[in-house]
Amino acid sequence: MSRSVEEEYSMNIRIRNTEDAVATIAALATKAIAKGNHEGHDLEVVGERMTCAQILDRIRTAYERHTARGATPKEAVITVGQTLVATYCESAGIPTTR
Repeated sequence: MSRSVEEEYSMNIRIRNTEDAVATIAALATKAIAKGNHEGHDLEVVGERMTCAQILDRIRTAYERHTARGATPKEAVITVGQTLVATYCESAGIPTTR
């Protein structure tokens, strides 16, 4: 039985601080991209790219910018995550769908 997108990604995540948010965003983006089954972009490869210091710093900066502007942690995680996935896919030539 196939699960809907909402069921697939429905989970309780506790964001206590920025580092929790950064790890969550990187992990969820990695999972979403790898799930597309695009050659050369499996879980291991994408995970390695998402956890490099430069990407983690960009995630941290974006998350902090969004929360400083009044976004809730949940809103910031979603917004930064969507942007991260879209940017990765664009730079890798992976077609995106909504």
